[in-house]
Amino acid sequence: MKTCSTLDGLYYEIQGSGDTLIFLHGIGGTHQMFAPQVEALSHHFQTLTVDLLGSGRSKSVMERSYLDAHLKSIRFLMQQLKIGQAIFVGLSYGGIVAQAFAIRHPEKVKKMVLIDTYANVFPRDAAEFRLMLLAGVVVTVGWAPKSWIKMLNYLSPYKRWHLAQEQMVSIFQTCRAKEMTVQLLEVFGMDFTHKLTELKMPVLVIAGDKLPAVVDKSKEIVENLVNGELLVVRDSFDPTNLCQPEIVSAAILAFLREKTPV
Repeated sequence: MKTCSTLDGLYYEIQGSGDTLIFLHGIGGTHQMFAPQVEALSHHFQTLTVDLLGSGRSKSVMERSYLDAHLKSIRFLMQQLKIGQAIFVGLSYGGIVAQAFAIRHPEKVKKMVLIDTYANVFPRDAAEFRLMLLAGVVVTVGWAPKSWIKMLNYLSPYKRWHLAQEQMVSIFQTCRAKEMTVQLLEVFGMDFTHKLTELKMPVLVIAGDKLPAVVDKSKEIVENLVNGELLVVRDSFDPTNLCQPEIVSAAILAFLREKTPV
């Protein structure tokens, strides 16, 4: 049974029962980016998907910092739903939010899964600069006339991954371009790497092999974690959870079933 509701402007959906998994989507996206994982994992856990503020069905942010607003809204949601601890699954921008939440509220995070994300959002070489340019393209497309989006069906690098392409086209058609741009600009230049060493919870970091710069960023995250492991998924682009949903869902399930050392 699925429950859909809004709390203080934050839209969320709950499915299943057991330990809570909180899913945080990529920039401009919605809770729908995790549809395959919810389908697979809600049989074993309680899945809690949200539309981050400024996205989907959630309200806009009136504060100066979107990131702070995200952290406050997630903590408030956990309090109201009486969730003491949760397992966080963050994709791309959602992974940045998940890391920031874990750093600020480590006692609230039991485990964490980070997919195609970064701890240092500043380009230090040509490959990372190209990665930032890709983010710029995403923002630019978000501002484009919606009638142009159909061209992505022919030009998209996602043509070989139908589920990912379908979701990306949907994002570009429905994203709130101004808020998406502000959120990306806010995190540009942020660096969490020196803070990751403070985190003690187990963390699974997942990246698709078709973006080597993201793989390198993922390795950097793992190298700074006390209890981190890396999974590079073959034949996959960002978002890996939609390019190879079965592999990612199975990996998350296996990771969550591992007993945490006492």
